Parts: sequence; structure tokens; C-alpha cells
Amino acid sequence: MSLSRNWAPAFAGATVILLASCGFQLRGDPAVGLHTIFVPGGGVAQEIRRTLSSGPTRVVSKATDAEVHLRILQEARDKQVHTITGQGRVYEFELRLAVRYDLTAPGREAPVIPPTEAVARRVITYNEAAPSAKEVEEQLLFKDMQVELADRILRQVAVARRDM
Repeated sequence: MSLSRNWAPAFAGATVILLASCGFQLRGDPAVGLHTIFVPGGGVAQEIRRTLSSGPTRVVSKATDAEVHLRILQEARDKQVHTITGQGRVYEFELRLAVRYDLTAPGREAPVIPPTEAVARRVITYNEAAPSAKEVEEQLLFKDMQVELADRILRQVAVARRDM
């Protein structure tokens, strides 16, 4: 028993060294490489503003103060039947969140990112015995998709910024 206690610190140290040497790094907030950005709207736009608030990029409230404008042109939620049981009852739904956006820079004719669509999907089981619990789970999944799409959009903004 004391032999395993002696090996525990060595094993933990070896794990840390291996993770550090392989380049493992926790994914943090994306650095978009901009000083200021204007992001109007709610939903995914609100999640983008929240994500950027902890980084070096400052989200401004007036379009005239911004280096670039990230516009959410359309945000659509959809829920469709995904699977039906042998008795003809709904077993699973597919949740879909689609966001259409663009990135423009003042004084530049063409958009930095032309209108682009990003889509996230989740499958959720349905239970007739607990509809309110499933509704709460559905809202949590939509929130998770908003976070995913916000991160995906910010990564594309960071790549487009390099090309400006």
C-alpha cells in the first residue's frame, strides 16, 4: 500500500510533463486580433459580446467607434421530428440553430466576411411523462449551440482579420 502512495506523485508529475510537452492547451477565449468591434443584436450576438468581454478586444456600443462591424443577419431555431417509435410516437427531436452573419469594415467596399451561414444541431430524446423537464433540456441545448456558434464565428473573424 505504501508503494502505491510513493508512485502517485511520480505518476502525476509524469502526466503533467507529457501533457505540457505534447502541446496540450485548454481552449480559451478566442483572440480575434482587433482593438474594437461592434456587435448589435441578441442571441448569438449577445454570446459573442460576452465572450469578447473577457479578452483584449473591446466591444463598443456605437458603430462609428468600431474597427469592424459583425452583424448577425438572421438567427433561426428549428425543431423537427428525428425518430419515431414503432407505435408512431416521437422518440427524438433534432434541434437546429442557424445563424447568418457578415463582417464589414468601415471604408471598405466589399465585406471582410461575406454573408455566411453557420449551423449547429443536437438530437434530444422525448419523454411524454416529463415534458417540462425536456423543455428545460431543450433550452439548455439551444444555449449550448449559441456558445458553439459564437466560438465558431469568432474563430472565422480571427482568420479573416489576418487577411485584412
